[in-house]
Amino acid sequence: MNHIFLSILGISVTVGLIVIVLILLTPFLNKRYTAKWKYLIWIFLAFRLLVPLSGVNGQVITDTMNQQKMQNVSESEDNYPDNLMNVTTSYRWIIVEIPEQMLLPVNTPSETGKDGISILDIAALIWITGSLIFISVHFISYFLYKRRVIKNGRMIHEAHILNHMFELKHRLHIKRSVYVMEFYEAGSPMIIGFIKPVLVLPKEQYSPEELFFIFKHELVHLKRGDVYLKLLFITANAVHWFNPLIWIMQKEADIDMELSCDERVTQGAGYALRKAYTETLLSMLQKRCAEKTSMSTQFYGGASIMKKRFQNILIKNRKKNGIFILICTVVLTISLGTLAGCSVAKGDREKENTENENTENENTENEITKEQSTVKQSMENTTILTFFKEGIQEQKQATLAIGDGYSVFLPDEEEWRLSAPDMWTTAINDQVTLWVTHFEGESADSVVRKLESDGYVKEDTHKWWKQEDDFIYHVEQKVFENDIWGVFYSYPTDCEEGWGRELSVIANTFALSFEPDNEKSNRSETADGYLDVEDSQKIRATLDAFAAAYFDGNADTIQKFLSNTYQGEIDIYEGTGVISDLTFKGLSDADGGKIEDGKCIVSLEFRDSNYEGMFLYLTFILVKEEDDWKIQFYGLEG
Repeated sequence: MNHIFLSILGISVTVGLIVIVLILLTPFLNKRYTAKWKYLIWIFLAFRLLVPLSGVNGQVITDTMNQQKMQNVSESEDNYPDNLMNVTTSYRWIIVEIPEQMLLPVNTPSETGKDGISILDIAALIWITGSLIFISVHFISYFLYKRRVIKNGRMIHEAHILNHMFELKHRLHIKRSVYVMEFYEAGSPMIIGFIKPVLVLPKEQYSPEELFFIFKHELVHLKRGDVYLKLLFITANAVHWFNPLIWIMQKEADIDMELSCDERVTQGAGYALRKAYTETLLSMLQKRCAEKTSMSTQFYGGASIMKKRFQNILIKNRKKNGIFILICTVVLTISLGTLAGCSVAKGDREKENTENENTENENTENEITKEQSTVKQSMENTTILTFFKEGIQEQKQATLAIGDGYSVFLPDEEEWRLSAPDMWTTAINDQVTLWVTHFEGESADSVVRKLESDGYVKEDTHKWWKQEDDFIYHVEQKVFENDIWGVFYSYPTDCEEGWGRELSVIANTFALSFEPDNEKSNRSETADGYLDVEDSQKIRATLDAFAAAYFDGNADTIQKFLSNTYQGEIDIYEGTGVISDLTFKGLSDADGGKIEDGKCIVSLEFRDSNYEGMFLYLTFILVKEEDDWKIQFYGLEG
């Protein structure tokens, strides 16, 4: 058993290194490639973790190198076995050496002459015991949960529900029998069962649209065999329970399993259908329970995972094929497995090698820690800016630029550079400029007179503009307790629909930064989080007034509630039925009322008498301007 334990230890170390690399590359991989490819990588690594075979035995390598040294001295090859004649000094192996003391018995030998138990024997015994306990706890929990579902659940026979199931099974070419049960303690819709799968629904009311997405999501899990893959990941974690990196790998695999399933469900779908799918996921946030079992699929995966799923579903950028990344991971894993092994250290040479390995490991850990710190710092200084150009949403990554007492986010791909104190110019168009002026000690009236003398005309509250020759100039006043700043920007007149829309959003990221660290912390606390009571009341009052104007067809009143960055025409409701059952979703912690990147998404659910049996949804994206919430986008979903 000791040899198996040493092999498992060597595999755990090599796979753990690959897991670290993948975790560090996760932001890049998620942005560039579909989740399916990273999910396949986790599956391959899980298989590797369960194969206790290394390409080389560390003890054989150690003995081989010693014999080769003797061969160089004696220049004789007669005393060597044939299998050692082909070993050349051009190869380099990674040997995880176990101290020789671990083979010494911890008790005195018995009278029968048998050796005592060594530390390595104890370590191997602890390992196998921990693995058995780990897998037993999961299986017992799974079977007890399944027994409760079968005993207390209700088999569903309603025709409209079963028709949804049979139709989707036919579309997905699934021939297996799948039972549908209702269980009031279910955490979310799930597939449970390895031989006779059962689709479990929490005891809730579901619309036809919700049933469609729930059934399709869970049947995709069934078609791909995700229940068996979950068992694979749990088994790998059980064998390597002592390695925290494998626990992280299992968690990441669960996330990527859900992301890749979402991608399959929405494959080829338009934005409206993907938006409706996220609405179904959002409803699960309200209906969720705490209890679940790890050996099943989960339609609801928790609030933090839901955020990643929403971003992955709604992203418009086409992601690339990740087969190259998968092949590279397979090659790297096999290479490390071939060159790695475990052996028992002997004598002074092994002690010296161990000291060298410790030094190298410390350097590696320091480099990894430094790289993780750099990545964390980089994430704190970046954000995603959303622009609406000609009614089309566009997102760009932006980096924080620090000025004299202030900060502003500038998009990376446009290569902004400091051309003068407090003035930036983009490298892709040197006619586009942004600069900041601090009207220190001046009153609001003084600033207004100064702008008017420069030819600026008031466009809106705290906004001014002018046109000179072929250029348009804008300035946005930023007032902070009688301290006035001005964010100026200019661009050619023929760039109104491009740079004109984008620079306005950039100007809205302006913030004071007299104490950068504190300001960064404050910005992090206010940019993300749940809506407080005051904000919820303000948003509700705004949307109540907007809804009245929207259903009355009053476009002039609607204009008052729109943000400065709103793009597109002002739409009014064109239905002729009686409106009823108006309900706002997204204004509290219970229904997912969150602020992300300074924005809040709220939905208005209502009924139209001309569309019986269904709800309509009016979705809003709101941003905070000055001390009030404004609508940056709104759209009707059927």
